[in-house]
Amino acid sequence: MKYKKRVGCLYRVSTKKQAEKDDIPMQRIACKEFISKKEDWTLEKEYIELGVSGYKLSESERDALQDIKKDVLNKKIDVLLVFMFDRIGRKEEETPFVVEWLIKEGIEVWSVKEGQRKIENRADKLINYITYWQAGGESEKTSIRVKEAQTQNAVEGILTYGGTRNSPYGYQFIKSGQYTKKGVERQKLIINENEANTIRKIYEMYVLKGYGSSRIGKFLNNEKEKPRRGKIWSVSTIIKILKNPVYMGFPAYNKRTTKECKTAKQLPFEEWILPKKKVDGLAIISEEMWYKAQKIMKNRSDAYNPNCTSTENKPLQTKSQLLFIGMIKCGECSYAFMTSESNKKKKNGESVRYMYYKCSSTRSSDICTLEHKSIPKKDIEDNILQVVYDFLDSIEKIDLTNQIKNNLINNQAEEYKKIKRYEEKNIELDNNLKTLKNEIINCLKGTSQFSADLLNELIENKEEEKRKLESEINKLNTIIEQKKIGDKDIKEFKNMIPVWKEEFENANTEIKKMLLSEIIQEIRVYNDRIEIDLRIAINDYIKKNMEKSNYKIIEDTVCLMKN
Repeated sequence: MKYKKRVGCLYRVSTKKQAEKDDIPMQRIACKEFISKKEDWTLEKEYIELGVSGYKLSESERDALQDIKKDVLNKKIDVLLVFMFDRIGRKEEETPFVVEWLIKEGIEVWSVKEGQRKIENRADKLINYITYWQAGGESEKTSIRVKEAQTQNAVEGILTYGGTRNSPYGYQFIKSGQYTKKGVERQKLIINENEANTIRKIYEMYVLKGYGSSRIGKFLNNEKEKPRRGKIWSVSTIIKILKNPVYMGFPAYNKRTTKECKTAKQLPFEEWILPKKKVDGLAIISEEMWYKAQKIMKNRSDAYNPNCTSTENKPLQTKSQLLFIGMIKCGECSYAFMTSESNKKKKNGESVRYMYYKCSSTRSSDICTLEHKSIPKKDIEDNILQVVYDFLDSIEKIDLTNQIKNNLINNQAEEYKKIKRYEEKNIELDNNLKTLKNEIINCLKGTSQFSADLLNELIENKEEEKRKLESEINKLNTIIEQKKIGDKDIKEFKNMIPVWKEEFENANTEIKKMLLSEIIQEIRVYNDRIEIDLRIAINDYIKKNMEKSNYKIIEDTVCLMKN
């Protein structure tokens, strides 16, 4: 009996949707028909990959390719047949060498549409490389087109695919009247007013009242407000809402990646794809409020990070009845945060509660040299509030327009310089990559002084350097936008000063603390003075109008001398 070559057929689709649309049966039918025309071939085994990208995943991460290599080494197949060669893979730096390994192991590699792949001479190797270089290029182009389509559709608030999915809390989907190329109607995002009211509450509690995510969840649960999923509001749900830019009218894409890992990994905000302008009708809160929420979240995170040197502070909690908890520290023992304490005393036959500021280090050690371990609320708050009022009186009298304009230019100059430098470096990297990729062809021809392994390593290093550079440019652009918002806040704050005192006096303690944190960055208590770092620069005019016998102003710090 004549020996027949044993054929292994590999069928692959990149997405589950392709599998559902019968792409696998189409490949199987084509391969079986091809085998039937070869008298000395017989189908031995089928390898199937569903939803596996030949561009994103390496050969070592693909189970089917590992099974094929194992069967090759165990002499179980003689031929590998695919519908098209890109089913084996699309990675130009890897797939040609997988094919070369198969052929060297005595396996015939065939495609229904492209025939047999050989490596008998340098021309064959060059064709083999070019095949997968083109396939990889097509995948890159497809990825670029998809991202561009996502960005363009985001401007209109249109989904980038035809199917439906759960909308973010605060929104719902309606039919858009627009269709995909395959005739599926797209969905459009609109505001759900009932849920939007809850979103506004969440941001107001977080930004205006200083509530933490846990406290917000407890409040909503006590108010019997139900989340869309589950029975109660969780901390993770609140945090996701606070981080999602869709609530200021900017639906984000590219929030996760599977590039360097099998499971989806959250990307930093600077790498998210946001529309270039706000989508009409999608904003539930203002941009200012959203960015303030991000700043509070970062500062709270930094406050709990022992390696962070940031001096930015927001009240870590607003439960305390003392106004400055969260921003007041003891200057006598390495800036330990002060805590609150209270006791009750009889006054005119009635029990009265007295509140005190106390250095937290005194609870567990004797390192603090603060003479009065507990300082009455009145002694701290009355004096600091007087500094705040004097500061507001001075700032109200001056024209901040030119000062803000100059600050804006000076504050952003360094970022713009870095962006320009990084963009020039990016162009240089593009040219280097082009040169290296051209050198690979010379390598395959045998005319290059570099090895293929060295070239691949150099290309990977340059591409990684390029990714980091682009990430840095995105971060700098974000910093510039945040600075613009910060200066806008200063101008708006000046405009509200005439009614600030009245509003402050009528506000509850939580709102008072958040209002004060917009003016005061940090407070330090010493035996002979209290230092108050202000957030707005003190110019000569403000300094002249503020200085009193018990004040001493150094840069943006007011030193309040004790009697």
